[in-house]
Amino acid sequence: MADEVGKLLEEADRLPYGEARTVLVERALRVAETLPEPEPAIAVRLALTQSYQFGGEPGKSFTTFSRTLAAYDAEPGRFTEAQARRVLWQYKWIMTDMLRFPEIPLARALAALDDMERRFRQAGKPHAVNGSRARFAWHLGDERALEEWLHRWEITPRDDLSDCRACDISARAHLLSQLGRDTEAVAMAGPVLDGRFTCRVQPQSILCTLLPPYVRTGLLDAAAEGHRRAYRIVQGQVAYLDDIGDHLRFCALTGNRTRGLEILERELPLLDRAPSPAQARAFMTGGALVLLRLLETGHDALTVRRHGADVPVPELHATLAAGAREIAARFDARNGSDVHTRRVEAALSAARLVDHLPLLPHARLSLSRAAATGTGQRWDDPALRELAEQVARLTADGDTARMAPARVELCRAYLRAERPLDAAETAEETLPLLDPADRVNGRKVRRVLAEALLALGEHDAALAALEPLKDPGAFMDAGDTLAGRDEDEAAARAYERAAEVYRRADDVLSAGWALRLRARSVYYASDDATEIRRAYDLARTALRAADPGRAAPELAKLAYEEAVALQWSGDREEAAERGREALDACTALDDQEGAQRARDLLDELREQDD
Repeated sequence: MADEVGKLLEEADRLPYGEARTVLVERALRVAETLPEPEPAIAVRLALTQSYQFGGEPGKSFTTFSRTLAAYDAEPGRFTEAQARRVLWQYKWIMTDMLRFPEIPLARALAALDDMERRFRQAGKPHAVNGSRARFAWHLGDERALEEWLHRWEITPRDDLSDCRACDISARAHLLSQLGRDTEAVAMAGPVLDGRFTCRVQPQSILCTLLPPYVRTGLLDAAAEGHRRAYRIVQGQVAYLDDIGDHLRFCALTGNRTRGLEILERELPLLDRAPSPAQARAFMTGGALVLLRLLETGHDALTVRRHGADVPVPELHATLAAGAREIAARFDARNGSDVHTRRVEAALSAARLVDHLPLLPHARLSLSRAAATGTGQRWDDPALRELAEQVARLTADGDTARMAPARVELCRAYLRAERPLDAAETAEETLPLLDPADRVNGRKVRRVLAEALLALGEHDAALAALEPLKDPGAFMDAGDTLAGRDEDEAAARAYERAAEVYRRADDVLSAGWALRLRARSVYYASDDATEIRRAYDLARTALRAADPGRAAPELAKLAYEEAVALQWSGDREEAAERGREALDACTALDDQEGAQRARDLLDELREQDD
């Protein structure tokens, strides 16, 4: 049974955070709780608390963490040193979440904060406590206390229970921005924005924090870039629902109501499974402000799709605003104040900070020529700037016939200049402008879009961009790019897609070639020997269905690569069999280099047996 728990946790670790991963860890806990010893359940509860936190269900983590804490207090000797440290680390998450759920009594939250501080100080690690105290001060509207705790946070030495440097900086920048100390917030963010410090939630979180400070301090290029860069990372992820709300708010404050409406329609289904009331409130507030901008400009006849129906903008605005107010009132009832109601009312009626901030660089060029923004954006490549100005000029003139081809070239130029975000968003903007019959430019833009998305780490979106081309070579190129970056799991998906297209075209040999490369990527990406074996079996079956003479070189490579994989998995007997198969095939093909590789592998296997 303990082995079953371990296997379930290993399987869960291979999945991204979300429902599928959480279900496996929950199953592991059910098994662990049937065991006589408590250690497996301790390990699983710690893992499940983390899965709830990062999978968008923080409310469920209160129960698992409480049981873990009680178990630790009862029998601390049952916990390893690493697990005891992890208990304290997770306490920080719980304290943040207590500020997100108004149903938790304030007295209980403050008692938990005191308990956390006691434990951290006993461990001689008080730095993170200052951060939690500062967040509580802001939540309760005590700005004087917030200033004091920010100061203590800054002067207290970091320790091994401090948040990572990137998140620590992001949290302090957020509170500084709430106090109106925008210049300090922007300056503080430097080490995260330049890549010196990063983690799984940065830089997207700090970029979201900096959007209002950027606009208020006149850093409009940085604001536009930050919004575009961060939103691409968080889109569609329920755990970032509050950040998405801030992106909606940014669109409303910068005259980008059309983009705001697009984001609202895309992300509105996430609201039905909001991780917490506080995150729901942030989303509803941002969404209501976008809809207010539409109402202010006479677009009250528009509708937004929700729950299978077309909801009029005035109705949805009223619903979202009422929802935000209701949650704020619940927090105020808990806290005995009107702090949250005042903040929500200010957010729901916020005026634009600028009339209109174009988001793409070439769009801002046309505006800056008229001295409308004074953004001072940098264009290091004169040829790129000239092309961007041409696109801006044609767009302003409404010259559709020449604008689309110019945008195609601008996409490619951005990519050559290693500006993948600009390349991707310009390509996405360009595709709807092209004549559907213009296959040449359509192909160019989709290839650029896919390459840019790969550079941005949006692997599945890149493959989706290539889908309409029905070009296996494009998928093979994507697979090669990903494999060269050691993104082997994504490379395997690209090669598999290429194989499917080759099969539909009855190109059996090329399909086998693609599946061989897929098998190699699966080997690099996976720790599951069974999965790896299946991948090689699939490739062998495909290649053996092709013309024997033409498939022979591929089968030789496949045999050698599978022998290496079998050696790794510890199956030396079968590895030697595949190695001899590779040697015989390479010898028959007069491939001396391949034959020598196979001999070296066989020698290594014999040495291991000896």
